[in-house]
Amino acid sequence: MFRVAVFCAIAAVVLAKGKTPNEKLKECCATLKEADKECVERFCDFNAISQTNILNYLSTCSERGPTVGNMWDCVSLRHDHTECCKVSQHHPELFLFLPRYQNFFQKCTYNSVFQAKGVEGKCLEYCSAQDGVPTNYLDYLFCTESFNEIRDCFHEHLSKNPAFKKH
Repeated sequence: MFRVAVFCAIAAVVLAKGKTPNEKLKECCATLKEADKECVERFCDFNAISQTNILNYLSTCSERGPTVGNMWDCVSLRHDHTECCKVSQHHPELFLFLPRYQNFFQKCTYNSVFQAKGVEGKCLEYCSAQDGVPTNYLDYLFCTESFNEIRDCFHEHLSKNPAFKKH
């Protein structure tokens, strides 16, 4: 019996690590009982939300109960992504090797360490996601041009961590 339990635990860990960030996001969104079903179906996908449609998402879903906040928890893991969002200054001497080793770095930390995201100022509040989504959306309209970079930081973090679990 102990062997079966150990095997199941190992299998669960292996399966969880094998999921893509999008699969983890959808797994989390599937647990959202109070979120609007239409919004979850349309927008709970890294490919379905970008700087070109973030305003459509907010105008459609912000008045539908806790939907935006719940989905924000799933996509951000309520993790502080500020360092990823900022302009990266990590090891600039390594940029010399990018052309030769780009494929290697793409698999490792290339995106978060070597590519500058360039999110600045008030928009960093969206990166600092541990307190939930900022609710005064109109104050942040100018941040739509940085949304893809913020989303990419969430994607990178979710690729290395399990899906969000509500307490």
